Amino acid sequence: MLTRRQLLISGAYLTGFAALNPALSWAVPPAQNSDTATFYPLSLLLTARTQLSQVVAQRALNYLSAEDNQFPAKLQQLVQALSAANITHADQLNGHAIMAANGTGATARKVISAWYLGFTGTPIAMRAVDNTRFVTYTDALMYAPTIDATVIPTYSRGHTNYWTQPPATIKND
Repeated sequence: MLTRRQLLISGAYLTGFAALNPALSWAVPPAQNSDTATFYPLSLLLTARTQLSQVVAQRALNYLSAEDNQFPAKLQQLVQALSAANITHADQLNGHAIMAANGTGATARKVISAWYLGFTGTPIAMRAVDNTRFVTYTDALMYAPTIDATVIPTYSRGHTNYWTQPPATIKND
């Protein structure tokens, strides 16, 4: 017979397991809707990547759509223009008419900006409120080109107050 204490303990274990197991928590990629199914491959193309985070893609899409309620239609327009021009790699967009056009070029730049900068919207200096929404910080693609020399700012390079002492050499620090 199952006692009340055993039931509570097993319930606590199952809750802890579900909360700590990434396969059961928020890390699961969101369900694919038509916009998400379009946005992810477009992001791969525009960033010239083979893999990106599905969770970050969903956040970027949600925030870009919240910023501009016409964004899903603009996204479809960009995808159709890329398909019509037979664009299969980001390098083909350099100097292409798609990037020069106000509609498609602006949409492509918004998607690229969300991935590289890690936020959507336009920050306004010295303001408490603007339309900036943070998509990701540590997964922003701007850190990738210098990852061998640049530590993502949120990570400490050493112990507490490591920065108070000058480095021994430039080569080692």
